[in-house]
Amino acid sequence: MKFVFKLFLGIFFFFLTCVILLYTYALFDQLSLEKQRNNITIYDYDGQVMYETNFKRSMHWTAIEDIPTFIQDAFVKVEDKRFYYHAGIDPIRITKALATNLLHGNVRQGGSTITQQYAKNLFLTNEQTISRKIQELGYAARLEMQYSKQEILEGYLNTLYFGHGVYGISAAATYFFDTDLQDLSVSQVAMLVGIPNGPSLYSPFINPEQATQRQQLILHVFLKEDMINQKTYEQAINEKLVYHTHDTSEQQDIQQYYIDAVLQELLQMNIDSNQELKVYTYYDQKAQQALNDAIQTNLTQDTTNELETAAMITQPFTSGILAIAGGKDYTLSQYNRALYANRQVASTIKPLLYYCALTQGFTPATQFVSQKTTFRISDTEQYSPSNYADLYANDEISMINALALSDNIYAVKTHLFLGINTLHQMLLKFNIEQSTPNASEALGTVNMSLLELSSIYTTFASEGLYAKPTFIQSVANEDKELYVHQINHKQLLDRDTTLVLNQMLRAPFDIKNKNFTIPSMYGYEPNTMMAAKSGTSNWDSWVMAFNPEYVIGIWCGFDDNRDLDKRYYTIDKQIFKDTVNALYTQQNGPWYQLSNNLVEKKVNPIHATEDNNGSTYWFFK
Repeated sequence: MKFVFKLFLGIFFFFLTCVILLYTYALFDQLSLEKQRNNITIYDYDGQVMYETNFKRSMHWTAIEDIPTFIQDAFVKVEDKRFYYHAGIDPIRITKALATNLLHGNVRQGGSTITQQYAKNLFLTNEQTISRKIQELGYAARLEMQYSKQEILEGYLNTLYFGHGVYGISAAATYFFDTDLQDLSVSQVAMLVGIPNGPSLYSPFINPEQATQRQQLILHVFLKEDMINQKTYEQAINEKLVYHTHDTSEQQDIQQYYIDAVLQELLQMNIDSNQELKVYTYYDQKAQQALNDAIQTNLTQDTTNELETAAMITQPFTSGILAIAGGKDYTLSQYNRALYANRQVASTIKPLLYYCALTQGFTPATQFVSQKTTFRISDTEQYSPSNYADLYANDEISMINALALSDNIYAVKTHLFLGINTLHQMLLKFNIEQSTPNASEALGTVNMSLLELSSIYTTFASEGLYAKPTFIQSVANEDKELYVHQINHKQLLDRDTTLVLNQMLRAPFDIKNKNFTIPSMYGYEPNTMMAAKSGTSNWDSWVMAFNPEYVIGIWCGFDDNRDLDKRYYTIDKQIFKDTVNALYTQQNGPWYQLSNNLVEKKVNPIHATEDNNGSTYWFFK
């Protein structure tokens, strides 16, 4: 018993020492919030400001004296009732949250105080890691030791995220109710207090039923804490809220995935952020708007439909990223699938395989028999791929036709003819280190992010020139440029061979390729010439497309890798088509020019035999 007492006493004094050291450090390590608020300005491709603070967005700042006391008290009572009595960390709250979560076996309750939430809004990301939590505690202690409770509450209320690209209580009052803070009703305040805890769950524009349930729970807290009387409570419960109307594009922050990606890239540059920084990017408002409008048109906002998307538009010859969507709605999920989700790329790998074949003597007219085949890989290994719906030509087809119809047998025969290391070595040149040489890699069983796959297609679009994709053009402080993106092109692919491939990637739109099935992109050709390749697996649906001006990549699937129903296979294609048509409303886009080493032929694409009534493809002289 004595030993247990000594152990308990030792642990107590250890933690007490840690707390004393933490707050001593916090007292003397200065934290300049004014500097933090103004140290980064991000510009788009045209030099227009798109971001001005480290609070995630440029925002209107409302002084604490201009925020009604009732609203201040409402957030304190709901989010952190001991806010005025703790020093940034609330041991009682942490203990209760820990006990609740252990009891239920999952996270039901958070232990963060208002100060901790403000620290996270200012300095950190939403990443759920122990190191991030420790950093949060350190920043919270420094805030408490160096700033008053009113200053902390003011910052907190101005940096809260309400979804839909809305930051701060004042902006939220305008966005949701088109009213000033002073004119909000008790019922409206309760609704606004509930949203930041989970904008994707409690925004009345996304989940009106859940939003109302949380609002009523908060009204009960107001009554219990004597903030309102019974009569006011009953009036507020029965008040029918009328929301300010917005069109679809206004209900989300179309720039936020891009801004997050820029800040992440900036962190990797090891540039001192304790100075005024001007960051110039490749962000193109027109491209981003076209992409987001297409996503909103074709992907339902009904949150019971969990189908997600990722999309990216890249500029050939610079590899600058013009637009990005990490999901269908930033309010629903801040996770950027375009950068971080590794998915099976399926048939979108085939153009790279056929590029390898073209360099080794194949032509667009090279033929293999498309039929059900079992390949003997070794004495102990066999491989039996199949076409979609188990359909085959049962005849010889050309590379053009195989590409148009995404014939798997042709791809595997090509792959085995070249040797399985050929495609693997080419992928390594693109830094796709997760590649494994095997028979199925010809059908895209390698996993990549959309960013990685886009780097391959951007090289096609750039006539064989490779450069690492980037968001940032340059970074400067008040005195000088600190970084300039040097476009160090590497001629990774042969230019003439790439041009032959690019013209051949018109085949998926070409109805003259109709054989045992129709071309994979037929019906989804936009109003201007594009090269394209689709790809589907049981879990993923892709479209990768380009011309000399834009590279567009679209993915659709479920985050948990559940099987895709066939009805979802065309959504990415329609998003692609709508995006391109929005980009080219007034004129046709550019296309590639024949080099001196190539010749244009009209052929029947199924067998690539010359035909005056056929389709145009390019060949070596």
